[in-house]
Amino acid sequence: MTTASQPRASGTLPTGTVTFMFTDIEGSTRLAQQTTPDDFQALMETHNTLVDAAIVGNEGTVIRTEGDSFFAVFTSGSDAVSAAVAAQRALANHSWPQDLAIRVRVGIHTGDGRLGGADYIGFDVHRAARISATAHGGQVVVSADTASLARRNLPNGTTLIDLGRHRLKDLIAPEHLHQVTIDGMPDEFPPLRTSPVSPHKLPVRLTSFVGRTDELAEAVATIRRQRILTLTGPGGTGKTRLAEEVATNVADDFEDGAFFVPLADLRDPDL
Repeated sequence: MTTASQPRASGTLPTGTVTFMFTDIEGSTRLAQQTTPDDFQALMETHNTLVDAAIVGNEGTVIRTEGDSFFAVFTSGSDAVSAAVAAQRALANHSWPQDLAIRVRVGIHTGDGRLGGADYIGFDVHRAARISATAHGGQVVVSADTASLARRNLPNGTTLIDLGRHRLKDLIAPEHLHQVTIDGMPDEFPPLRTSPVSPHKLPVRLTSFVGRTDELAEAVATIRRQRILTLTGPGGTGKTRLAEEVATNVADDFEDGAFFVPLADLRDPDL
């Protein structure tokens, strides 16, 4: 099978802020079952040649290949996006035999290029891999870090679509993702393969909130101006219910969500 271009020695790989790109074929196992071993090998050789050419042709370096996947690095976020677009266009325009389609998903992230031997290590490599895993065949998904760098120098015929915040496997903080759309190619895909972002942990409201519209409006306006708001008053006047309603109204204003922490059962002042 044709192999990808050989990576440079570790001493010549870029460090500092770099952009990582992961690609792989969607449904490659199914594709292998639909073709003969020789035909599948030919498909993989063509795929490798097209993706490798797109990476190298846009100043990228192939770090390694495994099966039908590529891991590459770029010194420029714009170059990484250009390589992804070039690869998708080349794959889409190629005349595949038996009406087969090779659909590749691409994930890109810009972060810390820390070397460990002849390969990159660290959290940002994992982020890039996780972003790639969210995508569908034919789709290019990039992190907010990459989008901010590439936005002013996108390849001709491409745009960025904000996909919002998503929770990725094994990552604590949600990731803000964008899709690179390419003119003449599909731009609508199923929802990303991510867990829903639902950081809000507020009590389930069993009744509707009635009245106190002035107090609610004042409290919402206050919490949006400053960091701390305290509601005081005699017991049983609805302070907790009002606080819950305020939190519900402003929860989406806070990236990490809103949480209810009950302290009524505590008896030890030190707690």
